[in-house]
Amino acid sequence: MMLDIEPVVLAIREATAADLDDVLAMHRRCSRESLYRRYVSGVGTPPAALLARLLAAGTVVAIAAGGPDDGRLVGMASLVGDPAEAAILVEDAWQRRGVGTRLARRLAGTVRGKILVHVLAGNQPAGRTIRRLQSEGTLSAATFVERDGPLLTWALEK
Repeated sequence: MMLDIEPVVLAIREATAADLDDVLAMHRRCSRESLYRRYVSGVGTPPAALLARLLAAGTVVAIAAGGPDDGRLVGMASLVGDPAEAAILVEDAWQRRGVGTRLARRLAGTVRGKILVHVLAGNQPAGRTIRRLQSEGTLSAATFVERDGPLLTWALEK
């Protein structure tokens, strides 16, 4: 059985403060489960002011579906701190399509040294992404750092 799937163009680009409305709209399209896995909080979408600071810091990359000029934001990733802490959020309708992996590759390409990843113990998509990047050689083996309740912290080397 062949599926007739329309090809989709995904454009990765740096996100800026001008993307705030698109970032907020993407968050509204995400399920509570996706937001919980990303923020490890039942609050849902962070306040707009916090997202604006993240965007203004120049630490966010985004994926738009449909092309760089006409596509809507379907995923975003950020690196914060030293060592860099990576975080990824992909809109539910775009999960399991390689969007998170592409964002993770982009993040890994910008870091020299250690990347910290905080993952809920049951977050299988994050585990798959980490294993995929290790198997292709983008990241070396993960080192377990600590467990804080259901939150696991891994150090990944570039």
